Amino acid sequence: MKRSSILESRRKSVNPEIRESVDISFQIVDRIHEILTEKGMKQKDLALLLGKKEAEISKWMRGTHNFTIDTLVSIENALRAPIMQIIHHEEVMA
Repeated sequence: MKRSSILESRRKSVNPEIRESVDISFQIVDRIHEILTEKGMKQKDLALLLGKKEAEISKWMRGTHNFTIDTLVSIENALRAPIMQIIHHEEVMA
């Protein structure tokens, strides 16, 4: 997702924990967009697969939606592609 310099400068002034949460949200949206592009799909197609309105998917794709684990699993199942990869603490420490 392309970010403007104004938003980037404002992002830097935000509490680091909140900024990390927003960054992860943007990464999720970027990944969903990447999968849709790879599959030649649009947000409308994802909405149909999930039984949602296209407007709701559009809101999600702005990068500020707080995705639940259930929602992420539903999206992964609908797209048949992983969105997030979890790295266990032990793997990070190795």
